[in-house]
Amino acid sequence: MTPETPSLKAHPSGFSMENSDLHDQTQRLSFPNLIAAYLCLCACYFISYLDMNSTTTALPTISTALSAGTTITWAGTAFLLGQTVFQPLYGRISDIAGRKPVLLASVGCIFLGDLLSGWARSALWLYITRALSGIGAGGISSLVAIIVSDLVSLKERGKYQGMVSIAIGLGALTGPFVAASLVQRGEDGWRWVFWVPSILALVCAVVLVFLLPLKPVVGSWREKVKKIDWFGVGASVTGIILLLIPINSGGSIWSWHSSLIIALLTLGGVFIVLFVFNEGLLAKIPLMPLRLFRKRSLTIMLISGALHDYVWQATQYFMPLYFQKIRGYSPLESATLILPYVLAQSLAGAASGPLMSRFARYSPVLRAGFLLWTLAAGLHLLFTQHTHVAIYVVVLAIEGVGVGFVHQPGLVAVQALSRPEDRAVATSTRNLLRSLGSVFGVAISTAVQNTAIQWNLRGTIPSDLLSEVLDGNWSTSDVSTEEYRSQILDAEMKGFRVVFIILIPLMCLCFAGNFFVVDTVLKGDVIEKAQEKTRTLDGRMVEHSSQNGCPDKQTEV
Repeated sequence: MTPETPSLKAHPSGFSMENSDLHDQTQRLSFPNLIAAYLCLCACYFISYLDMNSTTTALPTISTALSAGTTITWAGTAFLLGQTVFQPLYGRISDIAGRKPVLLASVGCIFLGDLLSGWARSALWLYITRALSGIGAGGISSLVAIIVSDLVSLKERGKYQGMVSIAIGLGALTGPFVAASLVQRGEDGWRWVFWVPSILALVCAVVLVFLLPLKPVVGSWREKVKKIDWFGVGASVTGIILLLIPINSGGSIWSWHSSLIIALLTLGGVFIVLFVFNEGLLAKIPLMPLRLFRKRSLTIMLISGALHDYVWQATQYFMPLYFQKIRGYSPLESATLILPYVLAQSLAGAASGPLMSRFARYSPVLRAGFLLWTLAAGLHLLFTQHTHVAIYVVVLAIEGVGVGFVHQPGLVAVQALSRPEDRAVATSTRNLLRSLGSVFGVAISTAVQNTAIQWNLRGTIPSDLLSEVLDGNWSTSDVSTEEYRSQILDAEMKGFRVVFIILIPLMCLCFAGNFFVVDTVLKGDVIEKAQEKTRTLDGRMVEHSSQNGCPDKQTEV
């Protein structure tokens, strides 16, 4: 057995002292109950993605209604902050308090956050409530993945994974169109963009109570609270907030050279170092066990998650901007052009599960996904001011298939490469790194694009017009600046091209790195009770009985 194999024998401590305080929450349900539980989990994903994608489409209308101006970008930033900040907590807290209570709390955050967002009377009010909704969305993304790993074996998961992918795709697909129809319903129509997901979240929470029969965790709430690594919670939350605020605001609200930005980045780095020190040496039940990063294959998959979500988020953010700014399409036309990407992603995600079950491995699907995604990233260089619509359809469809073949299989790979008792924290760690990758993707790409535009326009157009362009307030319909239209469009196109070029080597790294990841056979449940010998810290051999329904084992290939 090599150190890369995700077996207990590869870990001298076996089930460590920290895990003696935790409880196995795996269980197997009858087929009707399993389908009912899966539909509940799919509903959670649908609501989360509907909320996220509909809000983005409605932001211009909301900005006007609340007189938010350019600060309206903080509606998305606040959501992303909430989604990212608590990611390290969900896995371990669900280990301690139970999956179902944490999932219900997350759905409750979506309900309350969206309900209050719909009543927003000021921009600040909206940003605070969007952060609350983001906390709920982050919890849903982690808890659904963790609960799925409790309900079915890694090999059998592919049979049902398509349901989750379709739910994500439907939410992402219908969000923009729902928002476009609601904002046209009058002066306060935009408020229903928040109230519709809020109502759905309330219904979903009620259904979850009755149809999600998860195994309860024994112990009083006082005992559970004592098990939480509170120092780690405080250090991680503080550090992530202090880092993300300057990363999102640097170069726009504040200069990158300002003392405030430097101070926030420095303090954030200090708290992250304290968090890592605590997780490695002090915490009895760490939120993010550092042993996750001691295995080459698992480390590569976690880092790949951050890199490919940098690309994923940058693409989702900049493609609509490209369509509207360079090609002059309306928001609705832009949303229609994104359809091939979303549909292909959803269908490929649905197909990835059965393919993994058929191969009983994740690597063939993952490598195909990374190959297609890398190819599509390179084909983005075909996009110009006069590109034919057919090219958009083909390139975005290829990219969508690549994304669909990476996201869910990547999660299965992380869980397969983790110790059974680490699957929850490995899932939340992956989601944290993916969220951080998304934040850096938008922030760095925006800074690069603005720099490219500034470099190409400085000295060629009036300074006040340059500021208007960099703030995103210039429009091709502005008759007073018609003489500069060609120069501005050329500069903006060069900015988009630089952004697209940077995405290519990142995807190449993901594709190449996947060949250094150990492939494993995805095993089903162990039907007969067996005994596994594991080595403890002092070298003695002890026996642990494997119970029916225990987490499945993987075999290195």
